[in-house]
Amino acid sequence: MGVWKKTWCNLCAVTCGLEMEVEDNRIINVRPDPSSPRSNGYCCRKGRTAKYFTENRDRLLFPKKRVGDHYERISWEQAYREIAERANAIIQKHGPRSAAFLGGGTYSITTPAATALPLMKAIGTQYNFNPIGVEFMGDWWSHGRIFGYAFHFLEPDDENNEVIVYWGSNAYVSHQMPNAKRTIRSFSRDPEKMVIVVDPRLSETARMADLHIMPANGSDALLMRALIAIILEKGWQNQEYINQYTRDWALVLPWFKGFDIDAALEVCQISREQAEKFARIITTKKWGMHRDLGLFFGRHSTASSYLCILLAIVCGMALVKGGSVMPERVLYLDSTDENDPKVWRTPVTNRFPVLGIFPEGVFPDEVLGDNEDRIRLAFSVLTNPARSYPDSQRIEEALKKLELFVAIDCVETETTMLADYVLPSMSAYEADGDFDMFTLNYPEVVFGSRKRILEPFGEAKEDSMIFAELTQAMGYLPELPKSLYDAAEEAVRTGDRIKYFMKVVMWIGKGGMKYFDQAATIIALTLGKAMRSSGRAMNWAVLLTSPVFKSAIPTVQADTGLHPVLSRLPVFKDWCVLDAAFDLVDHHPEGAVIGMADTEHMMEKHITHKDGKMHLWCKEIEDYLYAYITPEREREALMLKDGNNMILSSGRRDEGGVNNAMRNPATSRYRNLYTLWINPVDAAEMGIADGEKLRLSTNRGSVEIPAEITWRASPGYCLMPHYFGLHYQGEIRGMHANYLTDNTDIDEMTGNSHWRYTPCRVEKVQEV
Repeated sequence: MGVWKKTWCNLCAVTCGLEMEVEDNRIINVRPDPSSPRSNGYCCRKGRTAKYFTENRDRLLFPKKRVGDHYERISWEQAYREIAERANAIIQKHGPRSAAFLGGGTYSITTPAATALPLMKAIGTQYNFNPIGVEFMGDWWSHGRIFGYAFHFLEPDDENNEVIVYWGSNAYVSHQMPNAKRTIRSFSRDPEKMVIVVDPRLSETARMADLHIMPANGSDALLMRALIAIILEKGWQNQEYINQYTRDWALVLPWFKGFDIDAALEVCQISREQAEKFARIITTKKWGMHRDLGLFFGRHSTASSYLCILLAIVCGMALVKGGSVMPERVLYLDSTDENDPKVWRTPVTNRFPVLGIFPEGVFPDEVLGDNEDRIRLAFSVLTNPARSYPDSQRIEEALKKLELFVAIDCVETETTMLADYVLPSMSAYEADGDFDMFTLNYPEVVFGSRKRILEPFGEAKEDSMIFAELTQAMGYLPELPKSLYDAAEEAVRTGDRIKYFMKVVMWIGKGGMKYFDQAATIIALTLGKAMRSSGRAMNWAVLLTSPVFKSAIPTVQADTGLHPVLSRLPVFKDWCVLDAAFDLVDHHPEGAVIGMADTEHMMEKHITHKDGKMHLWCKEIEDYLYAYITPEREREALMLKDGNNMILSSGRRDEGGVNNAMRNPATSRYRNLYTLWINPVDAAEMGIADGEKLRLSTNRGSVEIPAEITWRASPGYCLMPHYFGLHYQGEIRGMHANYLTDNTDIDEMTGNSHWRYTPCRVEKVQEV
């Protein structure tokens, strides 16, 4: 019999609580954790597959370097020395723009960035490409323009909503919200509540909806503009709310006044009656909206995100109880303004970052050019851009052209196979202290520190320690004084970490703040060594500097004691409360509630513009709406051309698909998930039978894939899974969706990829 240990899932931002049975350093069983304050005994199928990529025949166990056409095992010391020499030579010759960070978002979400981003800052580069950025670029940018800070974003107040709208979201299967199935079933069964789905597909969530609106593929932004125009035409807007909390309303009105609603609805293929019914519900009920990949990766994703927020504001549902709220953040990202001359734009594609993250689609263009300031050096950690970035053919070409490419991962991937150096990291269940920057529970602020439940495999290290040691190897940190190591050991022995922190602050200050930006790295190297976990030390460092208690009501004092001396001094009080929060979390592997949202002051807390108002007007959006989001322009733009007969949506989600665990074919031994969903109407018109082989072609290439005829695909819209074409023990099953996507086919405003809207041609493969 094994031993059951508490942890939480690392495969998405919802991070459900899990219990894992461990025997002989192997995960042999997984179940949801009923004590988890994050998920309360709920989890989806993803979390149950942890053993498939933790105990994996493709696990990376030792550092290695490319020598000709093969890899050779090397020591950590040799890896650090050679990487430092080569990286420094490139940076010295070509400057900081030659370096880029390809951040994690796969097995861990936050921990490696704690020391990786300070290293990038020491190098002087601003290039940060991250999987979460390609999804949320337009949404975060829109929230930043309206509310003043991009990482404050609206989510439904699920507990108090009367209506939840799922726009482009199949949350019943994608699980991109806490307790997804429970919440949707509860709303669907409650006669006093409603589920509204806006989606061209007959998804699992749509089948449970009270109202299902099925717009034409790609017409979301046009439909939103029409809905707001209807609300204003009928006088249904919450004018009192608008007058009190917003500015520039008079400048926004022309976007909708005189707009040809009927022509727009005709293009959207929505009746006026259904549109008005929807508009009336959301102007008379308390509602919130879950947005997902069908919107974020669709056409006009930035304009759609902006209009989603405006729709909530026009109805008086933004930052109000029972409407849309903003969950508190334990970790805030650095704000960036593309109009600030200090913020970089990419030299070839002229793209800017949102919250410091550049759109992934531009990466190959910034590597493959002949310009002097192209990217030549990259570090990747726990991510697989050779499959997860758009247009994998060009991504692979770009990764091969880099003068130095260092990949850090726990398993062999298509990306590590292209690297010059491969450094093995621990998996999420061998590392200690991994945490998530998304705190989606509301009103609770739930934070967790994932506990080590397995002993590390081979010579794998925690990713945050790898970057800390690389920082020293590259010369950006000197040998640290013994006094800091001694203070760290004393902090672990006595539990007085505040005293240790003050010594770190004093040492940094003594040096003229030269190493201020490397504070997290210093903590990883000293306290991390004493704790025998840099990740656990990073957990403490992040909590200690968290702004959460400036926007939330702390609950920690009731559960744990504070520092007996320093907590009496006002200047140290917040530090002591947050230090106590670490103790609370550290002793509760299931996670803990460390704060509560201040529900009485949401407007003051989450609108950060100096005037305290939501800023509605935006020149970029105004220009875009007039240029693109019109019935005439959209009628023409939505017509298929160049021999294409369908729209491809890549990234299909279904109950059988389990993202990176799919690397191991054992997860789908008894089912065929590599299929192309196609609507029965389309199948009948093309004479396609279920299971027949199809040729799916885009401007980037063609693949062969079996047909699966299902009503879950809408007419003219086919869906392909995202998680195939992976190498595993010499076996490749199916083809990856990004073989067919185009890295230049991105949102014109912020660079989101059009993964859910790729014109394609579908035809039967003629058997010879």
